[in-house]
Amino acid sequence: MPTWGTIECHRSVPDVEGLNDQEVTERIPSANVSQVQALCDQVLARGIGDDAIPALESLWKKFFGFGVNGPLREQRCVLKTLAKVGTHLSRQALTRIVDAPDLIDALLPLALECATEANLALPGKSVTCWLEDNRTVVREFAFKLARNCTPPVPKHELEKGLMDTEAAVRRACLTTMGQFGHERAKPGLLEELERNPTSEIVTALAGILDDDIITRLGRCAMKHGRLREQIVEELESSDETRALKLVERLKGLK
Repeated sequence: MPTWGTIECHRSVPDVEGLNDQEVTERIPSANVSQVQALCDQVLARGIGDDAIPALESLWKKFFGFGVNGPLREQRCVLKTLAKVGTHLSRQALTRIVDAPDLIDALLPLALECATEANLALPGKSVTCWLEDNRTVVREFAFKLARNCTPPVPKHELEKGLMDTEAAVRRACLTTMGQFGHERAKPGLLEELERNPTSEIVTALAGILDDDIITRLGRCAMKHGRLREQIVEELESSDETRALKLVERLKGLK
């Protein structure tokens, strides 16, 4: 999966590190390109994310209309910092940016990456539109974001992703459908479990548990120790007798 504008580690910037918390936030809206990253790093390091939200939004508005060829450093810093703050207020601010009707199209991949990182609950209507974007990364993030939408993305819209030409998008579609309990995802999820088992795939299969899936999860647990504990927990939460018997067997493994 591409990573758009990850916040990098930078050398210390003395004139930024020496500022107090209020001075850090006050400088953000007028920060030059050489200081904006250091200021945002300080926001995260000091845990002052909520206090910095008005300043970050002010910086974002300052560059309104920019980024037609891709996000500027200032725009990357705002989005990534809001995503990493991870509070209710920061998620609200990030939602205002991501779901704005005038968001520059070239900024959408980064915006959706950050929305996914922050686990935003975006409007289903917006996410549904992104499911058919011509960019793979946008569709992939959109299917992941569909897990939290209010109102939910319609099932028939999700099912379109089963036939997507890109494997990453199909995988995101399958895991989302599984978590919603949509049984049409079963064949694809079982293929993924065999090909590249992950915690996410296990969670999705647990959402559509049946005898066949119980058996396949048991085999996976025996073969892949890193997933065993999660599989045991998923099976334990089921009231299926077969699943509970398998749990006892798995617990006996070293």
